[in-house]
Amino acid sequence: MPSARRAASRVNRGNLREGDDNGAKRCAKFLKPVKNGKITGGCGANSPTGTGLAILHIPLGYASPPSPAPPFQHGGARNSASRTSDGLTLTQVKKLANAADKAIAVGRPLNRHICVHWEAAGLSDREAMAATTAFLKYLREWLRGQTAYLWTRENGGGKGSHVHILAHIPDAKRMSGALSRRWVQRCTIRTYRAGAIFSRKIAGAGQPDGALYAQNLSKVLAYVLKGARPEAAASLGIAQEHGGEVIGKRCGTSRNIAV
Repeated sequence: MPSARRAASRVNRGNLREGDDNGAKRCAKFLKPVKNGKITGGCGANSPTGTGLAILHIPLGYASPPSPAPPFQHGGARNSASRTSDGLTLTQVKKLANAADKAIAVGRPLNRHICVHWEAAGLSDREAMAATTAFLKYLREWLRGQTAYLWTRENGGGKGSHVHILAHIPDAKRMSGALSRRWVQRCTIRTYRAGAIFSRKIAGAGQPDGALYAQNLSKVLAYVLKGARPEAAASLGIAQEHGGEVIGKRCGTSRNIAV
């Protein structure tokens, strides 16, 4: 996997605190580096600093017609067609941001951004939650449960149903392209299609208390949370982008960093 370039500049550090009535303000403090429009605008795959982000231009209709559902049918009522959402709520955004801080506290800083485009892989949004559950199961088994992660789903125009995952991958492990593509194949029961998965390291995670990691984590976290509802994004001072209607559960974390 390509490594993210190291940023040359330093920024003021900010720390999250677990949620209370002032949780939104504290999360906003952590995300302060992305409030500047110029910095927020740099959240792209060709950004000169920080992590290259998963902005894959996949046209609508790329997915093949419906076919057998993937394995690991989890989610129950949460995946019912009657349960839909059009964005992350303020409560969800605060929990995800605080989970990223807790990952540092438990010694497992989130150091990799993974984006799986389920529509590009041939799945509908109705199938995407089960596939996401399966992908995370493979990740946990590969790491023997020694990880931490958070995830958000989007169904944006031009990109279709996809999931963003921020995960901790220990130094002793190498998440190769062949391995991640094999997981996608198993989750979809389809031949892998180019562009279905994207993964980059988050620079600076080796020194989670350092300014470099604080800057890069803030940038990628703001990107992952961009599907927040307008009022939630405004509360944290992050750039908002409509994340589309999603069927079933929209976000989550591993149990060890849940807040």
